[in-house]
Amino acid sequence: MVAVLVLVAGVRLHLLGLPLERDEGEYAYSGQLMLQDIPPYQLAYNMKFPGTYAAYALIMKFFGETPAGIHFGVLCMTTLTALMLFWLGKKILDETAGIVAATAYAVLAASPSMLGLAGHATHFAAFFATAGLCVMWRTRYSTNLLAALGMGILFGTAVLMKQQAVVIGAWAGISFAVTCFRKTALPLQKRFLAVAACAMGMFLPFALCCLILWHAGVFKNFWFWTIDYAEKYASIVPIGQAPGIFWKSFLFVTHKGFLLWLVAAAGLVLMWFDGRLQKNRGWFLGFSVAFALSVCPDFYFRKHYFLLALPALALLAGGAVSGTGRLLQDKTGGLKWNNLPILVYGLALVFTIFANRAIWFEQTPVQISRTTYQADPFPEAEVISDYIRTNSLPDARVAVLGSEPEIYFLSQRHSATGYIYTYGLLEPQPFAPHMQDEMISQIETNSPQFVVFVSDEMSWGQYVNDPDSNKKIFYWWDKYQTNYMLVGIADVLSSTNTVYVFGTNYISHYPEPHGSALELYQRK
Repeated sequence: MVAVLVLVAGVRLHLLGLPLERDEGEYAYSGQLMLQDIPPYQLAYNMKFPGTYAAYALIMKFFGETPAGIHFGVLCMTTLTALMLFWLGKKILDETAGIVAATAYAVLAASPSMLGLAGHATHFAAFFATAGLCVMWRTRYSTNLLAALGMGILFGTAVLMKQQAVVIGAWAGISFAVTCFRKTALPLQKRFLAVAACAMGMFLPFALCCLILWHAGVFKNFWFWTIDYAEKYASIVPIGQAPGIFWKSFLFVTHKGFLLWLVAAAGLVLMWFDGRLQKNRGWFLGFSVAFALSVCPDFYFRKHYFLLALPALALLAGGAVSGTGRLLQDKTGGLKWNNLPILVYGLALVFTIFANRAIWFEQTPVQISRTTYQADPFPEAEVISDYIRTNSLPDARVAVLGSEPEIYFLSQRHSATGYIYTYGLLEPQPFAPHMQDEMISQIETNSPQFVVFVSDEMSWGQYVNDPDSNKKIFYWWDKYQTNYMLVGIADVLSSTNTVYVFGTNYISHYPEPHGSALELYQRK
């Protein structure tokens, strides 16, 4: 187990300099603002709860405001999650289950297929949900109020990291309540107080979040983005399309680690034959279903959503290997064959590591960014950001027309608009026209020194080519850019060739960008 954890840590250490992608850029920029005493939702709008922003701020406080510092913090957090799963597997079944759970999680959580090398909010939600499971296991037969409160706080914090974790929190609350009220030997008052303490703990992180944001004067923005707009966003995908989207994503995220997924699937069957789970079978199955459903709420099935299901998958894999060994021992009457499942699992683990060898051991960070995200201009954002930082004062404002919030973080400049993502501007939802008008108004009011126009479909979202999508923002920019001069281009021609052009003299001789491009404009 230690060897596998060290190996995965070595991979993450080797890739500390991996270019930040969009979600990481959002969390890093918002965390950077928090370190400057600027609250979330003031200069950066998004529909996610601010838990991951605070986690990024904490990581950057200790490890530095750099991609390397962020990725080192993610390394520490995923390793701690694996160690908690070892403890939990050992307590539920035995040491074998714990070792399998820890190693399966560590390897799959770093899977490029699930975008696991990036610091996604689902990593943070999985961390707190696993911590909640550990406390829940310790208190399953107890009515200790402090423990129940702590368990609730951990699950409530997981929701602040990623809203989808509310499914896990709901299961935990219901499961704990049912367990408490079945303890008829205890006074009803004690059982009721324990359930109330758990419920209060789950609600407390969100309540404190609302109170802090209200005191900071940004509660209105917070509520609009995380509740009103999030509701519209989550209802865009018709339920009839959900199975197809899920199947496509599921095949992608499992294709290099499918053997470990098969081991976990075997755990769903073997739990019914393992006598050690007789009293806890419902609990074991319940949290597995809850973690699986946490992938589903909005029917988008993003690849990194599956990271939230990994703690349950890892424990199921542990149950499969441990349970198969126990069954073989009972059938053969000795220890002759009980180590066979461990050997088979070890081979599956080696095969998974081998399948990821190119990204983990052979490619450079920039090559990995290209392999994982194709033409998305994440490496180029570092170069453009460096130019902005070098050629402007610290109080200069920047606007990005596109969804590349990492530019704000890397350039260490404040955004001229709260719209650090532009997906919502083109989506078929009722707030889109107002969003475009507000973004335009903010840019015109703040007159940013630099504007980065992102010529990349992925940066504008899937509706950029929809003929029914409102394109006002593009028509406005065609007119407004006359106030600016083009001073830089990062033209991604292929996965191995990016052309950088800086300076008006050189740009005047450069043809129209051919690929995914970042166009840097400076105010005249």
